[in-house]
Amino acid sequence: MPEKNKNVKADKLLIDYAEQNYKLFCNHQGESYAKVKVDSHIEIWKVHSKQFSDILRGWYYQKTKRGLNKNSLESAISTISAIASYEGHIEEVYLRVAQVDDSIYIDMCDKHWKVIEVTNGGWKVLNESPIAFTRTSNMKPLPYPIGGNGAKSLAKHINIDIKDLPLLIGWMLMALQNAEGAYPVLIVNGPAGSGKSTACRMIRAVIDPNKADLISQPKISDLKVVGQTNHILAFDNVSNVSPQFSDAICKIATGDNQSLRKLYTDNEEVTISMKKPLILNGIPELAKRSDLGSRSLKLTLNKITSRKTEKESWESFEKDLPSIFRGILEGLSRALANLEHVQLDDMTRMADFCEWVTAARSAYDWDDDTFIKAYKENVAKSYVDSIESSAFASGVVDMINDGKQFHGRPLELLNTLEQSYVPEKAVRSVNWVRTAKGVIEQLDRNEEPLEALEIFYEKYKDRTNKTFIKLGKLDEEFTEEKSEGGHQSYEF
Repeated sequence: MPEKNKNVKADKLLIDYAEQNYKLFCNHQGESYAKVKVDSHIEIWKVHSKQFSDILRGWYYQKTKRGLNKNSLESAISTISAIASYEGHIEEVYLRVAQVDDSIYIDMCDKHWKVIEVTNGGWKVLNESPIAFTRTSNMKPLPYPIGGNGAKSLAKHINIDIKDLPLLIGWMLMALQNAEGAYPVLIVNGPAGSGKSTACRMIRAVIDPNKADLISQPKISDLKVVGQTNHILAFDNVSNVSPQFSDAICKIATGDNQSLRKLYTDNEEVTISMKKPLILNGIPELAKRSDLGSRSLKLTLNKITSRKTEKESWESFEKDLPSIFRGILEGLSRALANLEHVQLDDMTRMADFCEWVTAARSAYDWDDDTFIKAYKENVAKSYVDSIESSAFASGVVDMINDGKQFHGRPLELLNTLEQSYVPEKAVRSVNWVRTAKGVIEQLDRNEEPLEALEIFYEKYKDRTNKTFIKLGKLDEEFTEEKSEGGHQSYEF
């Protein structure tokens, strides 16, 4: 038989088999998928994936006892993808975690494709998932949740202060839901020898174990690739967070939509939607910018005084792991049950996060304000750190603490800071502010940290469209003047 006819026959065999035995569909982004029955369970793979290609290769060999020609495989996959897109139904596909209506589903990533269903009445393991999960080759199985509520034993293995334990548990609870609220960025700091990398691996092992559990800080352009194949993005030994990288991870934590060219050979665009939990660890201060600081949760590890081998540490941790995971599931269920009854005063930027974790408090015997108090202290410390990381913001704070207030043009403020409150070395730096626009950008970026120190900032334009700035201690006089809408009458 000529080779050309063999290729046609192989194509037809594969297409016919896929149509008859697989449920072909696409997600809302137009990506094609196949539901494949393997033994007694259903697996879901992208049609354009190595796993799906391997399934077709294996079936074809069993059928014909011949290897599959590359061209035949590519041709068949192209047609199968078209069938999924134009004849199949539309269904959303999730990676590790899904939240549908009032239930949370977590893919256990075991060989039987079981999932955990969490509701306001508890949780259970399902042999068959009611929603579509897919996987990557690096995803590892979650521990089977057994034992009691062992979430508190996290403090045995991750050397944080006990007062910070609600923050760590809270971050895990938020990472295992998929609602509208933004994820806080978990930043793990500590001196050399404090076990930062091990701690981050253990944190991820509880809720999203992965063969590549920690990776080096990627290029900004590669973040979308990492995000498409991981539920949690975890970056190890980060030495510097540039303004661009800080902005990028804030967008991912909050929810980012990117329009990209589908192929380099055409102008067709595809939109990638991505919202993911993130972990960063490193020795230096990483949340230097206030927008990242206000969206982050900072855990500072204590230096390890009693050393164990890596093997001993993991053996001890893995004994507690099933109980720890069960404790997190208990918290998720309580959060679902109590969320609508939670009312918090003085909300932070991460309001959804605070409400979610507070709703889970009864699972851990916390008082009503245990979490929110710890969280506000953590954010306040982040604000102080971001102020100290900015020569400009530090200069503003020194000026106000010196009893001065300011009302004038942006460049007048810049001149005041340069003359009296900012070191000459910082002023000569290439990163120092040079323009009126730069002054406004610095003040806008540091507005929340300044407010945390009770320093007000307001900008306005006069009748000639010139920009003016007010800076001073937040007091009753300023509050009354601001509410009246007057500007020119205010004197410093």
